[in-house]
Amino acid sequence: MTGVPSGSTSHLVGDAARIAFWLFALVAGLGMCVLLRRAGAPAGRVRDLLHVGAGVWVLGWPVWSSPIPPAALAAAVAGGTLLVPALARRWRLAGRLLASVTGGDEGWAGVALYGVSFAAFTWLGLVRGPPFPAGAALLALAVGDGLGGAVGRRFGRHRFTAPFAKTRSLEGSAAVSVLAMAGVAFAAELFGAQPGAPAVAMAGLAAGAAEAVAPRASDNALVPLAVYALLSALG
Repeated sequence: MTGVPSGSTSHLVGDAARIAFWLFALVAGLGMCVLLRRAGAPAGRVRDLLHVGAGVWVLGWPVWSSPIPPAALAAAVAGGTLLVPALARRWRLAGRLLASVTGGDEGWAGVALYGVSFAAFTWLGLVRGPPFPAGAALLALAVGDGLGGAVGRRFGRHRFTAPFAKTRSLEGSAAVSVLAMAGVAFAAELFGAQPGAPAVAMAGLAAGAAEAVAPRASDNALVPLAVYALLSALG
């Protein structure tokens, strides 16, 4: 008698259930963003919430049976984010989602690039491996850049502007670095890596520097790239 081994079948069923779970979490998270914006929350705060919440994706990496489903799911979500502005012209829900996280000097391009970064580093972490540098890059982005920007807007007093970049604050950039260090340290625990305190500190400083000098909307790509490159080089 031939067929798919029972272990393979259980893995397929498990990964299918995980895909369903993450799709539900995605829809619920986006729906919450829309509801918060309609309730009067500023777009910046809603965007920060989405930014940080997306980092939960990395926490689920160790439970996948195969790297292909999560890599494909992340790529599909990234493709969907790229289509939102076009869909917003015809689909009211897409328009509400677009409006919930954009405003002022923040457009949808940053959100779309965020999705592309998650797809790229999910592939690097799960398909190419090892998972630690890529997971640390995404958690540095989610926690460091996500919360650091909020700190800068609230407590930033000393402003500076790098060429082609948005105006930042020293307080916000420092917060990005410190919080990115926390994200990298958490990734080390999650994936059983031992980068050492100097490497964690350097990765956080790299994240803060990349965020500070990144041209408009590009920090969502440059921050994780800087962390990934540094940790990969250090081995």
